[in-house]
Amino acid sequence: MTGVSQWDVSARPDAPRLRRTDRLVIGSFDGAAHVFQRHARSIVLGSAALMVPMMGLNLALSLVAFRDFDSFDSLFADKGFVGVESGTVFFTVLVQSFTAHLLGAYAAVFVVDHQMGGSPRMRHGLMAVARRLPMLSATWLLSHWWAVLIALLAVNAPTIAAGAFVVLAPLAVLLSAFVVVTVPVLMTERLGVRSIGRAIRLVRTRFGAAYGFVVLCTLLGGSLFGFISQLPVLLEATGLVTFGSIGYLVQGVAMQVALLVVLPLVAVATAQFYLQLRTHVEGLDLVLAADRAFGAQR
Repeated sequence: MTGVSQWDVSARPDAPRLRRTDRLVIGSFDGAAHVFQRHARSIVLGSAALMVPMMGLNLALSLVAFRDFDSFDSLFADKGFVGVESGTVFFTVLVQSFTAHLLGAYAAVFVVDHQMGGSPRMRHGLMAVARRLPMLSATWLLSHWWAVLIALLAVNAPTIAAGAFVVLAPLAVLLSAFVVVTVPVLMTERLGVRSIGRAIRLVRTRFGAAYGFVVLCTLLGGSLFGFISQLPVLLEATGLVTFGSIGYLVQGVAMQVALLVVLPLVAVATAQFYLQLRTHVEGLDLVLAADRAFGAQR
């Protein structure tokens, strides 16, 4: 007896080990970085095209809010410009959330085409998003209603929201994990509203990995956004650069650049996670190999 059980596979030197790229969470980010590197120009420019309406709408909301703040404040039970600012923040969060939903659809088209051996194009991705815009809107409303409630609580009762952060943050991650692959399912399998149920069933098979993926996206995305958006402040702190009266403008540009980098990267990683999930759960790679060898079975 050697002291090692015959069933202890991990103790044997020839035990199979998953490669880094085959791991659900880490492999998704590795694959996303590869796709982003190969198609950075098309992904960034296409994402910018989808984000322009978000930036314009945010600006329009701000102008309307400060012009008609009395009637606008009645929606939020506040008076004066504090209510205007709260309302503007609320709508900005919702618009950014919906834009991220659209970016997820655009990234899903790119990632799937790339991984299937195709040559994805920016025009093709934008047209695919435009064709499914009504369904994307419906799935966003049905899968993000809870985010609207949390945003309302945050802008109307920030003290309560801060006190409940310990409960709200894990709850938000939990709910996000259940629907994290809804957009890739919608764009790839074309199930309409049923994409939400399909996404939940798919995630439940590897829920721990999905939860970890959402946490890692939040941490990495938040860190990258914070670093890029705070670059002007860091540069001024060194004393080498002084922006003076245009400091607020430089800060705003830095924040938009940060969003333009972080949102597409997270969207590409999410699409890659969807493919990794289907490979682990349903053997998608084997199905595709069989289709190539014997023809697609319908």
